[in-house]
Amino acid sequence: MNTPSQAPAMSLSLPPTTACNFALTEAQIALLPTEDDVRFYQEHGWYISRPIFSDAQLDATLAGSERFYAGERDWVMPDGTPDFLYGWRGNPGLRKNDYASLVNRELHALVHHPLIGAIAACLAGVPVIRLWHDQLLYKPSDDPACPANVGWHTDRGYWKTCSSVQMLTCWIPFHDCDAAMGTVSMVDGSNQWPDNTTALNFFSNDLDGLEQQFVTGGKPVVKTPMTLKKGQASFHSCLTIHGSGPNRTEKPRRSLAVHLQDGDNHWREERYPNGTLAQHFNDTLVRKTEAGFPDYSDPRVCPVLWDATALGAPEVR
Repeated sequence: MNTPSQAPAMSLSLPPTTACNFALTEAQIALLPTEDDVRFYQEHGWYISRPIFSDAQLDATLAGSERFYAGERDWVMPDGTPDFLYGWRGNPGLRKNDYASLVNRELHALVHHPLIGAIAACLAGVPVIRLWHDQLLYKPSDDPACPANVGWHTDRGYWKTCSSVQMLTCWIPFHDCDAAMGTVSMVDGSNQWPDNTTALNFFSNDLDGLEQQFVTGGKPVVKTPMTLKKGQASFHSCLTIHGSGPNRTEKPRRSLAVHLQDGDNHWREERYPNGTLAQHFNDTLVRKTEAGFPDYSDPRVCPVLWDATALGAPEVR
């Protein structure tokens, strides 16, 4: 998710575009979701992967995030980019840095891990997955004076300009993560509920208050924490309500959220109830179509992460 912005159009200095090899090894193919896994995801709105990242990959990513927080940049976002994108300045509480993979090579490498796109394609039942954007997240140990909860929300609530409801998110902790550490929790099956894209709020710490706003369609509220071992990731639908409580351990919770769009997703005009035109910051970063609309297939900002139609790629199953 992201906060809509009215920032002016700008040019980018981004990671170089390279040809992708979508062929998986036999070992990687064995890590894809089964047909039962896909049915579970479609019914419940979330999925926990098998271990898909090595300790070395995640340790390198963690080191890269430390370089990021220290101010090191491998590529440079343009002058005038708002601080909420990638400019954490040492403020307490939850750190949320959008588009971090566009300026850091280790985060960029993790986002482009082929199993992220391949698993997303299986779950969504689509042949092509593109990056939407990413968020580097750091949740410190609980401090009642400065809470760092993530309020109940749906990602779709922040992606109103998108034509697709097949979009999804891969959440990758850099270490073992459980409820004590404030792992992300899913409201089971909420992807099947009536619309919950307006009243909920990522930025609210009042989880109990937000829960009173759920539109359940008469279904029970079942909250399921994503208990993950290092190397695993969770995936959830853009319609699934999710959030997270305090980190009650002595170590910070470190993670990366990779937001993903299917190949058919495109910009659409959407207005909020007050008549204001919906926007996402991607609208500012991406190139324009011939008709003058934001192009969500811009390979600089939204590169293809998986294409099952490419030579050598296994079919989505």
